[in-house]
Amino acid sequence: MSAPSTIVIGMGPGLGQALVKKFAREGHRVAFVGRRAEAIARYEHDLRAEGLDVAGFVGDAGKPEEMGCIHATIRDRHGDAEALIYNAAIIEPARFVTPSRLGEVKYGTADGWTSHGEPASVDYVVDAFRTNVAGALHAAQAVAPGMIERGRGTILLTGGVLAFGPWIEWGVTSLGKAALRSLGHSLEKELSPAGIHVSTVAIHGTMQAGTPYDHDLVAEAYWKLHVQPRAEWQPDFHFKQDADDGGDPDA
Repeated sequence: MSAPSTIVIGMGPGLGQALVKKFAREGHRVAFVGRRAEAIARYEHDLRAEGLDVAGFVGDAGKPEEMGCIHATIRDRHGDAEALIYNAAIIEPARFVTPSRLGEVKYGTADGWTSHGEPASVDYVVDAFRTNVAGALHAAQAVAPGMIERGRGTILLTGGVLAFGPWIEWGVTSLGKAALRSLGHSLEKELSPAGIHVSTVAIHGTMQAGTPYDHDLVAEAYWKLHVQPRAEWQPDFHFKQDADDGGDPDA
């Protein structure tokens, strides 16, 4: 019997890598997707050196024509996905009608984000939506038929506390996370009767190593969602260490 297949879209040095490692260490064959060819090749080499069954693919989550080819290749190599994790997003502080107040937005000791600066144009918002939301829909459409036929599967979307109330410097990202959460709820309504677990993970803090929001701790929560009994399924999961976590620090 072949190992179960997991797809992680949105590979990077933080949560993406932690998710790939966690699911691979639990015995899954993990395919991961990211935009930078050099980084994807390095991740694949390093993770395979650890004995993990992984394969990296270069693609832009916001471009369905690229992703369609990647999903077909993964299906041919690994079979139908047991789990899909959509972790891709355009993360950049950007307001809608006033300039960014901060040149760089930074929390704690984590790396900061350079602000977009000028108010977001309509084209900017639409381009961000392609990655932040439409890419998740395309990925779900790619894996859902196999999951429905098998009668089981997991789709996890990396959301955020911004979905529940926008932060002033993060207007465009907040819009994307709110729309992603709505998509997740719709998918849950459509797919849960077929035995497919769909949940959007709201992370209420800035992820950084050695803190309660360490990437590995968050990845562990994703795994627990994957193996969660059906009676406990919910369309939202809150990774929250303190009752006050999640307020807008820039307001």
